[in-house]
Amino acid sequence: MPDITLDAGPLRAVIDPALGCTITEFSIAGPCEDRYPLLRRAPHGPHTTAQGASFLMAPWTNRIRDARFDFQGEPHKLRPNFPDATAIHGVVRDAPWRITDRTPVSARFAYDSRAHERANFPFAFGAVFRAELAPEDLTLDLSVTNLDDRPMPAGLGHHFYLPRTLLSPDDRLELTAPVTGRYPTSNCLPTGDPVDDETCERFRNGGPIGNPGLDDVFAGFSGRAVLTWPASGIRLTMDCADAFTHLVVFTPRLRADDPASPPLPWVCVEPCTMANDGFNLMANANTDTGVRVLEPAQTLAARVRLHIERV
Repeated sequence: MPDITLDAGPLRAVIDPALGCTITEFSIAGPCEDRYPLLRRAPHGPHTTAQGASFLMAPWTNRIRDARFDFQGEPHKLRPNFPDATAIHGVVRDAPWRITDRTPVSARFAYDSRAHERANFPFAFGAVFRAELAPEDLTLDLSVTNLDDRPMPAGLGHHFYLPRTLLSPDDRLELTAPVTGRYPTSNCLPTGDPVDDETCERFRNGGPIGNPGLDDVFAGFSGRAVLTWPASGIRLTMDCADAFTHLVVFTPRLRADDPASPPLPWVCVEPCTMANDGFNLMANANTDTGVRVLEPAQTLAARVRLHIERV
């Protein structure tokens, strides 16, 4: 299945429908018409979605503890797909999607779990992804629909990888993302209610993202995250639908357990409609997980718009 390339003036986006509709390139034309990656560029022919620029998460986001959850009094077991025995990042990134319509600047794709024997979810569901490119914007619409004959829990999100430098090696990537609390976690799984802290305040005020070694989920996301490469004079504004109530920020180091270790050349900023392990949090009577319960034929749909400007 060939890649889908969208071109609109200075911006270009490339999507691999055979690899879970992973975005493998989102770039801007530089001073000499060279391409500079606004999202981390994938290597030629990526073998996994984790090598891409961004991948889709549905019908859940991030991790589910022990790859199991209870829903409406019934236990459900998933296949673990991470070394710590969690189920991670949903289902749709692991399978090919079907393209349903296409223009030079847009494409729509569909996924149906009933066509995938090993879909790692106990409920039948469908998903639709549409990307549209304009000279200053990339608009991403993602939805998940309950195709089962019983209610199901659901969430969705985008796993964006952003380079720390863009046109200039002197860039110090800045992030502004109003959030109200950070979940205390163990192995990236919430262990309590979100708490406002210095990291939340720093994100609200904005500034260089630095090297804090985060892999955390934040609550109370306002729906707008602003990323700036000041030396390059480029700003990316991530405008997200109201359903995106949570934000995951990942700033990995070369050696995760060494605070003095240099950062990797990219970070992740991930708008999500639900908290990590949200299905289990909801089963434990937490009411602010962001998890949606979809009745049969009901749909959860949410848009993210990436706006690019020179500053």
